[in-house]
Amino acid sequence: MMYQAIVAFDLDATLLNQAKQIPTENLQALVSLRANQILPVIATGRDRFEIQDIIQAGQFDAIVSANGADVYFQDQQLFEDTLAPTVLNHLATWSEQQQVSLAVSNHDGMAISQIDDLVRLNYRRIHRELPQVDASYYQNRDISKALTFIADTPAGRQQEAQLRETFSDLTFYRNSDVCIDVVATGTTKASGIATLQAKAGFETLPVYTFGDGYNDISMLKAANVGIAMGNAPVAVQQQADYVTRRYDDNGIVDACQHFNLI
Repeated sequence: MMYQAIVAFDLDATLLNQAKQIPTENLQALVSLRANQILPVIATGRDRFEIQDIIQAGQFDAIVSANGADVYFQDQQLFEDTLAPTVLNHLATWSEQQQVSLAVSNHDGMAISQIDDLVRLNYRRIHRELPQVDASYYQNRDISKALTFIADTPAGRQQEAQLRETFSDLTFYRNSDVCIDVVATGTTKASGIATLQAKAGFETLPVYTFGDGYNDISMLKAANVGIAMGNAPVAVQQQADYVTRRYDDNGIVDACQHFNLI
């Protein structure tokens, strides 16, 4: 197909509803985008193995996962950015000393060092099963992303500051009040979309992006049109070209119609 544009969607609190499913109105928008020769793209902090149901439901051919560290088009992996083994060893040691649960993952799976209340809360919220416990999982696998479970509390913010200072050569995204994504230096959703464009021959296509979180800022700023959801924090909305309605108030459809995408 000859595409006319790319539209990239964050998942949680953007494309998905509270049940972590694509609501009917957004599924219909995806169909209309394709009918207008526009390529819908998932751009998420989650790993590909976690979102197979969403990929299938939305019939997505293009996936930018793990905050840009893992890029796919038509079931072919175009790019994977991995964390160095020495870095992972250091991160695992630090997490153990700090009594912080550390999860590591790639497109195939995930494991975590320990299960605590923050871990249970996180996976209950996203309607996913708890990961397997295996503190050595990273030692014989390529790892594209890590998750540190640190609460967004005064004590947690001190611990987060120490984490960021200790690993100043990594990139961090606080994705909720219970955990922080960790990826290789410079890895962003924007870099993942740019990789998709370069590897799939889409360099000249205009890009529209939808997001609500701080890890979406890079793609909101890099896109031809960055669209923030009405539920996004003000600091995220300020980085966008357009602010649409909330994710649970037809925000996707509103913006797609506004820009004549559907």
